[in-house]
Amino acid sequence: QWYQRRVSITAGGNKPLEQAAFDINIGMMLHTKGDTKNSQRFLESALRLHKKFHGSNSVQVAMCNILVARALAHNADFREAMKYQKHALEVYAEKYGENDKRTRECSAFLSTLTQKAVELQKWLQNSNKEKVLPNMAFSEVLQDATITEMLATVNGLPASTPSKEKKAEAQPDDKKEKSTDCDSALIPLL
Repeated sequence: QWYQRRVSITAGGNKPLEQAAFDINIGMMLHTKGDTKNSQRFLESALRLHKKFHGSNSVQVAMCNILVARALAHNADFREAMKYQKHALEVYAEKYGENDKRTRECSAFLSTLTQKAVELQKWLQNSNKEKVLPNMAFSEVLQDATITEMLATVNGLPASTPSKEKKAEAQPDDKKEKSTDCDSALIPLL
């Protein structure tokens, strides 16, 4: 898998944003397969490239921060995951506002990370007394719709929200073809 990535980058030239999209795709696939260590490496690579080209306060960087935070959480590195998630929350709050769904989900995930970090720290402080490791398994999974939205965003694919799709299904076929609603190409992140 890494060999294929290098060959495609070498054959296609140095296209950093395409490489970032490729890294996110590989990272998300590895993550869904449970290989979170390697997933984290690819996602961090994509994060570095997006920071370089979009700036650290872009939505693309925030999305990468969330993905890296999730990989870190699955590896029980909750404190480090919190740093990435906090940055994503700041960007989302600035770009979308406090009441936006993405911002609220980002905040909820940060709360979960904080709770897990506290549990781990308490256990470490009392580890000489307690011989049983608490359940630090992180089982929160991204919903399929969220993964699809993220992959579509990263790869520049148009997608529509379910309400738009239902409206489009209700229209006769000749009206569907003439529709040029630009909003249907926008995808909410998280």
